[in-house]
Amino acid sequence: MHPVARLLAVSLLFLPAQALAQDGRLTFGGDQFTAGQSAQIDAAVARDVFAAGYDVVVRAPVSGDAHLAGFNITQSADVAGDLYAAGFSISVTGKVGGDVTAMGNTVSVASSQPVAGNLRVAGQTVTVSSEIGGAALITAQTATLASAVKGDLSFVGENLAFGPGARVDGTVTVRAPRQIAVPVSVAAADRVKFEQLVAPDYASEAGKTAEHAVRNIWPAVWGIGLWWLLLLVVGVVVITLLPQLTQSLQSTGATRPFRRIGAGLVTFAAVVGLVPVLVLTIFGIFLVPFALVFVVLACALAHLTGTYLLGVRIALALTSVDSNVKRVGVLAASIVVMGLLGMIPVIGWLLTLVVLCFGFGAIAAVIMGRLAASDRPAIAAAVAQTPEAV
Repeated sequence: MHPVARLLAVSLLFLPAQALAQDGRLTFGGDQFTAGQSAQIDAAVARDVFAAGYDVVVRAPVSGDAHLAGFNITQSADVAGDLYAAGFSISVTGKVGGDVTAMGNTVSVASSQPVAGNLRVAGQTVTVSSEIGGAALITAQTATLASAVKGDLSFVGENLAFGPGARVDGTVTVRAPRQIAVPVSVAAADRVKFEQLVAPDYASEAGKTAEHAVRNIWPAVWGIGLWWLLLLVVGVVVITLLPQLTQSLQSTGATRPFRRIGAGLVTFAAVVGLVPVLVLTIFGIFLVPFALVFVVLACALAHLTGTYLLGVRIALALTSVDSNVKRVGVLAASIVVMGLLGMIPVIGWLLTLVVLCFGFGAIAAVIMGRLAASDRPAIAAAVAQTPEAV
C-alpha cells in the first residue's frame, strides 16, 4: 500500500475513537493499535504499531513498522522497520531501521543513529541532521541538511541550507524558483543539477485544463451509463423473479409517503451509523470494511427502490401498470430521469436524499410487516396464557 494511503487509513480508523476515549489500546497478532488524546507507546511492540491522537509518543522499541498520525509526533525509541508519520510537528530522534516517510508543518529528523533506508519528507520547515543510508527526497519551503546522504538528494522548494556535516555521495537535484548554491564540500559541481521553477502561464494552464476536461467527459458519461444499466439489470431481476416482493413494495409505497420518508430517514441513519459504532468499539475495527460494503449496497438498493416506487406512483396517475413489461419501462424511465435530476446543483442531492429515504422507508415497512406477521402467533399464545386472558 502507498505510504500516504496507509497514513490516511490509520487516521480515519482512529480519530473518531480518540474523540470519545482518552486512551484506547488493542494488541492483536503482535500489532499494537493505540488511539487517544495522548497516544503513548510505553512497552515494546512485537510487530507493527498503529497510533493516532493529539500527542503521539513512541518511547518503547518497535520490532516492525510504525504508523503514526496526530498533531505532535515524537519518536524517541528504535523502530526496526519503516516509519510513517503525518501531523503538524514531527520529531524523529530514535533509530529507524528502514525508510522514513513524514509529512507535517515542521519535520525534524535528528537521530544520533543513521536512517538505514530512504528519507521522504514534506513540510513547511524540514531539518535533517541524521545520516541517511539511502536517498533523500525533501519537499519544503525551507530545508536544512546537516548530515551525510549516502544516495541521491532531490529537493523541491524555495530555500535549501547546508550545515557543517552536510555531504551527498550521489547526485544532487535542486528544483527551486532561483539558483541555490551547493558547496563543493557537499557535492562536486558535476554531480549537481538545477531546474528552475517558473510561475505558470495561467492562460495556457486554463486551456490545458479545459482540454483535459473535454477529453475526459466521455469516460464520465460511460461510467454514468454503466451505473444506470447496472441499476436497471438489478431492478429487472427483482421484478421478474420476486413478483410478491415487488407487489408488497408497490403497495407499501402507495400509502402514507411522508411516513415512509420519515421512517426511511431513521433507517438510513441507522445503516450509516453502523460504521462509527464499529470503530468506537475498537474490536469492531476489523469489521469496518464489511460494514462499508453493506452500507454501499443498502444505499444502492434503497435508491433503486425509491426511484422505482416514485416512478410507479407518477405512472399510475396516467395509465395502468399491470405487466412486467410496463414495470420495466417505468423503471428504466425513472432511473434516467432521477439520474438527470440528481445532477442539478444544490437541489439534486436533496432530491436524491428524499428518494433514498423513501426507498429505505418502504423496505423497512415490508421487513417489519413480515416480522410482525411471523411473531403474531407467538404473541397471541403468550397473551392467552396470562391471568387476564383466563
